[in-house]
Amino acid sequence: MNNEQPLGRMIYFMAQDIRNLAERVLAPYELTLEQFQTLKVLSPSTGMTQRQLGQAINKNPANMTRILDRLEAKSLSVRQPDPADRRAYLVLLTERGRVLLDEVKVVFERFSAGVHRGLTDEMKRTTRKVLGIMAANVEEMSTAMKND
Repeated sequence: MNNEQPLGRMIYFMAQDIRNLAERVLAPYELTLEQFQTLKVLSPSTGMTQRQLGQAINKNPANMTRILDRLEAKSLSVRQPDPADRRAYLVLLTERGRVLLDEVKVVFERFSAGVHRGLTDEMKRTTRKVLGIMAANVEEMSTAMKND
């Protein structure tokens, strides 16, 4: 009998643990992990449509609207009409959003370093490769299910 846990189960539980800890790290800044990820994606851009942003952080339109409503309520982002498409809005970071993001990035870098402690560069490369293959397999399976 094999006593090793299934890889999928280990990944699932590790992802939960990391997410829960990340939420605790972000709590003093009144940010959720989804909100932080949104701010990070917006950071280098001169604006993204809500659709582009949703695709970048893997959120459906309803979830993206909820996240953006909350970020706007905190004055961290703003939606402006897209001059290239009258039907779309560009999402931009506010100055307040940039300042908070810069502060939280430093804290989150320490968090990430703690999570990666003890891993060599080679181990990180291998993990990225393995997870990339698994992600492609999941995408392929998901597409096949949609086509059935």
